[in-house]
Amino acid sequence: MLQRLWVGALVVGAALAYTTSAWALSFTVEVLDAGVSQGSMNQMMMNCAGTAPSFNCMGTGAAIGNLDIDMWNFSLDEDPVVSGTTAVTNNSGVTAHYTMIVTLAITAPTTPSSLIGGSMQGGATDNNGDGVTLATFTATSLYAAQIDGATVQTLYNDPQSFSAGGFLSVNVPQTSFGTPIPSQPAVAAFASIAIVYDFTLTANDSATFTSNFVVVPVPEPSTALLVGMGLLGMAISRRRDPSQSRG
Repeated sequence: MLQRLWVGALVVGAALAYTTSAWALSFTVEVLDAGVSQGSMNQMMMNCAGTAPSFNCMGTGAAIGNLDIDMWNFSLDEDPVVSGTTAVTNNSGVTAHYTMIVTLAITAPTTPSSLIGGSMQGGATDNNGDGVTLATFTATSLYAAQIDGATVQTLYNDPQSFSAGGFLSVNVPQTSFGTPIPSQPAVAAFASIAIVYDFTLTANDSATFTSNFVVVPVPEPSTALLVGMGLLGMAISRRRDPSQSRG
């Protein structure tokens, strides 16, 4: 009996260790309504699966507060990279201001600095015949890329508004930064990267967001390279100084 318990404990411990290893990446989607957090989903709730360094999260039919998360499809990488599509519906009964924060924790800093790039496109659809409007909230942007909680780039800055009539849809054209992605210099990332969608959406209508945010490290020059450059500089200096060639 004790032997069985011991074996069982080993199996449970191994399973827990495997789970911890497999979920080296921490991923969350948080929703705010009028600036107040309504809750969040983590990688387990979003059916994320994969083996480090790459994961995929797919699902349908979740709700955080009055915002229905109709579907999500994210690809994640430890590089770090966040890329995916989300479809949402405003069930508050009135035009509402939502903030959706998609956060990926990183396992290794991108020191001493990084190169970044990203893009966004989307759309909105009227579901009840009275028209649809997807717009920015005052002094915000539809898309913001963040490193360690600080915004490093925005797309579709306020004021931006996209509207369509009854039972019609409107497109939000693709726009990007740091192209070819990634090529824009940025600070090092130590803890997380995030995509923040901040928007207002008319009652009972739907919106979609497709975007990505890519961060790669800019490595420090190796010691050998620095020494080599120093020796090259000395050689060039010696050739330019005639006094060094006499004797």
